[in-house]
Amino acid sequence: MKTTMKITLRAFPVKIQDTRTGKTTEDRIVLTKEQLHAADLVGQSSKELITRLYNREGYKVLEIGKAAKQSGELNLEAAYLMCHFMEDGGAEAEL
Repeated sequence: MKTTMKITLRAFPVKIQDTRTGKTTEDRIVLTKEQLHAADLVGQSSKELITRLYNREGYKVLEIGKAAKQSGELNLEAAYLMCHFMEDGGAEAEL
């Protein structure tokens, strides 16, 4: 049986500075529509959420660009198998 989940993503281009080294780089953070909605429910904008997430990792956000929107379906069995593979010591993969 095939089970899927519809997912709506927003990819924000971000210019960040490493607070340890001072090095500035371009990055991209991908958030779900649900994450952005949850932040909005507590009065936090997308920019505030992104800044908080980067600050937690030791980066200062210099600039946040306009989000690119993408929707699709996630195959839940494939996602489960990937997680199981990773837990079993499989090679790390960035999706």
